[in-house]
Amino acid sequence: MNRTILKTVKSPGVLLFAAGFAVAVLGFAMKEFFFYPVKAVCVAPVSYYSIDEDENWTLTRGVYRFYREGLTHGRTVYIGTISHFVGDLPKQSPIPVLREVRFTGILEKNIMRTTVASQSRRLGDQSTDAEVVKYVFPHITPGETSTSSLYLLNGKVIASGTETVPRILCIN
Repeated sequence: MNRTILKTVKSPGVLLFAAGFAVAVLGFAMKEFFFYPVKAVCVAPVSYYSIDEDENWTLTRGVYRFYREGLTHGRTVYIGTISHFVGDLPKQSPIPVLREVRFTGILEKNIMRTTVASQSRRLGDQSTDAEVVKYVFPHITPGETSTSSLYLLNGKVIASGTETVPRILCIN
């Protein structure tokens, strides 16, 4: 080995620089970990219209709350209403929806594949399963699988959605 390289490696200046660089990188990583952790909860308000035939349309309004429970498990709770209209007039009072879907999933690049583990009604839910499948959760039967794409918008907001529903934005 060349003696000049050995002297440079043993030099206090080089060792001090290397130690300072390592501390800076470690400090940056710790700051990212503590101040910008992966969120365990995502809140996503949503409002969208479904226009049917003969002047019938439906307004779905509510909030999805996504809870991460470990690396491969989670649950989604939806609290909102489904309102049916004919022309400008409501057909009936808004239908309260309070549902929870538990799932398992894997993430590969920006694709998330989830499998429904269970779904349940919460106190006050007056919706039917058919309405929930059509307007809120396209997959509620245990064992059903869906694929979602995840996008990071402006480096701050996560957008997601299955093949059959509008994109949902996590706002918190």
